[in-house]
Amino acid sequence: MTNAIETRGLSKSFRHGAVRAVQDASLVVPAGAVFGLVGKNGADKSTLLKLVAGLMRQDAGTVSVLGRQLAPGASHPRMGVLVEAPAVYGRLDAFENLINRALVLGLSDPEGACREVLELVGLDARIAGDGRRRALWPRGSYVDDLSAGQRQRLGVALALIGSPEVLLLDEPLNGIDPTDASDLLALLGRLARERGVAAVVSSHVLSQLERVCTHYGIMRDGALVRTLVAEELADACAVSLTLRVDAPERAVAVLAEELPGLTVRVLPDDALHVTAPGGGEPDRKVLAQVLLGAGIAVTELTVSEPDVEAELLRMIDGRTNAPAGRTDEKGR
Repeated sequence: MTNAIETRGLSKSFRHGAVRAVQDASLVVPAGAVFGLVGKNGADKSTLLKLVAGLMRQDAGTVSVLGRQLAPGASHPRMGVLVEAPAVYGRLDAFENLINRALVLGLSDPEGACREVLELVGLDARIAGDGRRRALWPRGSYVDDLSAGQRQRLGVALALIGSPEVLLLDEPLNGIDPTDASDLLALLGRLARERGVAAVVSSHVLSQLERVCTHYGIMRDGALVRTLVAEELADACAVSLTLRVDAPERAVAVLAEELPGLTVRVLPDDALHVTAPGGGEPDRKVLAQVLLGAGIAVTELTVSEPDVEAELLRMIDGRTNAPAGRTDEKGR
């Protein structure tokens, strides 16, 4: 199956090369994926999305969308984009903004397309009483008069007009309350599952992304330092145990022989980090019995609960996965 987006060696600098923004970014977004692009402010997530959207010309590298390699600065007609603030006419209402976009795209049923996206993003759409079935925004509610959250939802609606196969959404959750943010992410999940739409979403709301994202990309200082699928992230933050014993190296050998299904490694401070297959919690009683039976004293045992947001933050910061959690048992 053709990937929705592929970039190879994508790079962009400013000030005649003095400021390196995006550096050698190679990105693959499969069809039907919801790809979370995460990183700190200044990681140049928006710049990467602009390059893919054709809003900016790259210095090097290539961009392919739906199997077609795009010329630098070119866009794809089957791609919907919301990067930074929505591009809207402030003295028009929501429907008028949408109908302008629909007419530019040459849609066969522009009013129907506007009604659909207004309903999808949860904006107030009504049917006129004269039988023309025109969706209406309340009269007098110019875009300039809307709340930040309403404007953001309108921006998403503009990206959705024309039923695109690829969506690029830069911080679409900005200004939206938690309930609306949850609804929007649920919408992206439905579009991916039911229509095969691929969406790249940059966001700081990491706790929300884990509900819908199938893939993740970690950006740091303009570089795409890691990509992973949701299953890899789940494995990385699985329930684990941290043990302190009086003979770490011998304990590793004993556990490898007696409980070969566990993954055991020695941390820099000589504690043992233990995980079970499939992300389940290792059986603490069996573990302690095996070690005690071999004459190895367990002086401390800590359970680290799974935390996707914390794991993403560790990856963003470039920190190793040093397990942290609550101490459940001591002196055993």
